[in-house]
Amino acid sequence: MTDAIIAAGQRIMTGLAGTKIDRGFINAVKQYKIGNYILFSNNIESAAQLKTLCKELKDIAVSETGHIPFISADQEGGRVQRLPKNVIDTPSAREIAQSGNAEEAFLTGKRIGEAMRELGLNYDLAPVVDVVESVCGNPAIGSRSFGTDAATVASFVTGMQTGLQEQKVTAAIGHFPGIGSTTQSTKNGMASTDRSAEDFRANEFAVFQSCIDSGETKMITVSNMAAPSLTGDNTPCSLSGAVVTDILRNELNFRGVIVSGAMNQAAITNYYGADEAAVLALRAGCDMIYAPENFETAYNGVLEAVQNGTISEDRVNDSLRRIYRIKYADKIE
Repeated sequence: MTDAIIAAGQRIMTGLAGTKIDRGFINAVKQYKIGNYILFSNNIESAAQLKTLCKELKDIAVSETGHIPFISADQEGGRVQRLPKNVIDTPSAREIAQSGNAEEAFLTGKRIGEAMRELGLNYDLAPVVDVVESVCGNPAIGSRSFGTDAATVASFVTGMQTGLQEQKVTAAIGHFPGIGSTTQSTKNGMASTDRSAEDFRANEFAVFQSCIDSGETKMITVSNMAAPSLTGDNTPCSLSGAVVTDILRNELNFRGVIVSGAMNQAAITNYYGADEAAVLALRAGCDMIYAPENFETAYNGVLEAVQNGTISEDRVNDSLRRIYRIKYADKIE
């Protein structure tokens, strides 16, 4: 049997409270074998501080879990940038696409990757695949999208993720199945779209399929948005086997790592406990859980589900193989 404690820790990505590792965090890593970390603006005050923090996170993860950690941030460019702007400041996806040259996306991805690697990060929650219905569409996406046309979005997304990954920074593209058609935000509560399954297949699915077929896509994040045309109800997509397994894994034939949407968003926390949501996401087919509202509760829920067989050993091992393939075969270290 796979070590359930290590397996649970490898399948969750969590944040930390401040700009330094404290004793409480060290004890949590020792106890829960936390294997992956997400950094936000409150964790970053300077390039030197960030580089030290990333090294300490890597060292403690390797020491306590035996595995390289994913150390991640949202570094898209434009209005979504976590790194200090005196280190790197790149344009938004919309601005890049306005150049009409997909090579600009590649070069931007390469610049971002170089900066992240230099500071010790190896995972970027970018670029955005969402196809917006108009240039003034979903306010949560807006200029983060490369545009309104699926073919254009596909070419720019592929370019950016290739640039990132040339620098050994794994790109996690999102947000499957595509949130460009909703005007709501999952950060504030339930967000839903009335886009038909046919429209999804003609737009975002076409982009995701193009990215998958390129051979460059290693990770995909799944939105917490509801898409009744795909699920038949208001279940968040990240908790839906119909979306995660039936469509993304089987129909689109994605063989990389599937990551849940942020589990601390109101679209999840208003309706599910941290443990319930984590287990539902993994049972739906996600390989990793991103930012649970309460790490300890989510972790214990996952650990219990692994130990009692609610999440099968085969599924655990399949997910770990996909995670380790990136951590080791792709040499993100």
